[in-house]
Amino acid sequence: MHTINHLYRRAGFGATLSEINAAVAKTPSELIDDLLDDKLLTGNYLPADPRYAFQWKDVVPYTGTDLYQKARQETTYNNAAMELRRHWTVQMCQPETMLREKLTVFWMNHFVIEARKVKYPICIYDYLSYFRQNPWGNFKKMVADVTTSPAMLIYLDGILNAGSAPNENYARELQELFTMGAFDKNGKSNYTQSDVEGLAHALTGWTVDTTQQSPKILPAIYNSGLHDQSKQVIYDNIERQYNLTASGDAMDKDVINHIFEQRSEQIAWFICTKLYQYFVYADTSGAIEQAVISEMADLLRASNWELKPVLSALLNSSHFFDEENIGALIKSPYEHIIGLLRPFEILLPENTSDGQGELMAGSLYNYALAGSQELLDPPNVKGWPGYHTWISATTLPFRETYIQTALLIGGNIAAEGVDGYGQNNYPIFLLDGMVTSWGQSFTNYAGAFDDLVHEIATYLCAHTPSAKALAHVKSKFASNISYEWSDQTITTSERVGILRQLANEIMLLADYQLS
Repeated sequence: MHTINHLYRRAGFGATLSEINAAVAKTPSELIDDLLDDKLLTGNYLPADPRYAFQWKDVVPYTGTDLYQKARQETTYNNAAMELRRHWTVQMCQPETMLREKLTVFWMNHFVIEARKVKYPICIYDYLSYFRQNPWGNFKKMVADVTTSPAMLIYLDGILNAGSAPNENYARELQELFTMGAFDKNGKSNYTQSDVEGLAHALTGWTVDTTQQSPKILPAIYNSGLHDQSKQVIYDNIERQYNLTASGDAMDKDVINHIFEQRSEQIAWFICTKLYQYFVYADTSGAIEQAVISEMADLLRASNWELKPVLSALLNSSHFFDEENIGALIKSPYEHIIGLLRPFEILLPENTSDGQGELMAGSLYNYALAGSQELLDPPNVKGWPGYHTWISATTLPFRETYIQTALLIGGNIAAEGVDGYGQNNYPIFLLDGMVTSWGQSFTNYAGAFDDLVHEIATYLCAHTPSAKALAHVKSKFASNISYEWSDQTITTSERVGILRQLANEIMLLADYQLS
């Protein structure tokens, strides 16, 4: 159970006991193949459009001077962004596609955009959908696709990047944040200001057509008249003429191909380091960590930038399952809150006519927002820094009181906020019957109370808490519980209360915040 729990916690948002027990019949390699199954990226496995999509997909940007009409459209955009966040949260709660959604979060935090600037809902939705359908695809193609995506063109001012007045925003972040990083593994600069300027010139000519309606809403278009036709020097002191056309044809040298040819080692190292930090451990300075990342980078280049072999190798490695790496990460707000629901098999239903799942997800969004993780609007182009920043003197008590204790002792995570279309979000309930079923799924439910405490703590936490921590948990109960637990005189309702308190006391341990 220990290793499977670790895999599902890192490659998803946790697992139920029944899922873990079912997984025991398979090898780790088979489980990882299931998680990386390409069928999860197409057809029936992809979610239906958000409930109100028809209301905003065809909205044509208002270009007039009527402030009332402009305000109405801003409201439509804001409502749609909220709907997208709720829709996304529902997908994170679906166990079958856990790795797909975990990687969707990763890529949206790597190729960052912010809804508050992009605004247009269809651009944001298409961008999010792209990563959902390509989470373990080809990284080089991903970079090329992102470069000419309407959402990114708007966010990092690609639409302002014309030959007569190049805008350097995307050219800089393409190198620093999206491909190679500012420095290589030896501390040497990966690019110069001259390279930024050359890339900015090479990327000119792309814009977004904000006049078209369905089915091609706000498409990215290439305007050769806005492209700088002059030759540029990027990385290698050779003058070349670059282009990025809508058909992908190059006048002389395609700039994305050139970046990957000239900086392949740096790019592979950079993206593999980020993947390692996301799935294994934030500190990559050690010799062992460096060696693992080096193997990942070599494999990425050898596989012609295909990500799936790299992810499979990492998740299958003994290093991934090393005891030192289990419990070495801090749960993000979404890992925490969805990981709280999963053990009790609390599901957020998809695509119901009344939008029940999305309205429950709306409450989760608001609680995660209070924990400093706002979907579609990270703090800046660098994304959420994560790791230690997830826990503070403010966010930890909030997690414990308003989420954990509220659900376990109070019986529900209260409804929070509205959906943007005039309907309040829904609370999420943990009913007594759910608690009873959960408790009965443990081997020691009918056995000694001390053994049950140990079993539940081992399941809920990445590592079994220390003897001192478990003694602290047991000290919260009357002394007679230890020898009366298996006594049939304890009623079902009393057992529910004890189980609720037990789960809550374990989740109040620092161990529970680790993944």
